[in-house]
Amino acid sequence: MRFVLEVNFDTENMQLKPMEELQRILGDWSQRVAMYPLEPGSQEDVYDSQNEEVGEWAILED
Repeated sequence: MRFVLEVNFDTENMQLKPMEELQRILGDWSQRVAMYPLEPGSQEDVYDSQNEEVGEWAILED
């Protein structure tokens, strides 16, 4: 089993403030991780501070 986080830096907000946006995404994820079972198939879309989808995280079967 493995955890994968994919974040695209294509949106305007991600290009303007990449470090701030990435820190916010990681902080949000770390607060919500307990809401999901740590098993293959768990996943959620990732959004920047403008609520634009910029990626996803997932638990995958190895």
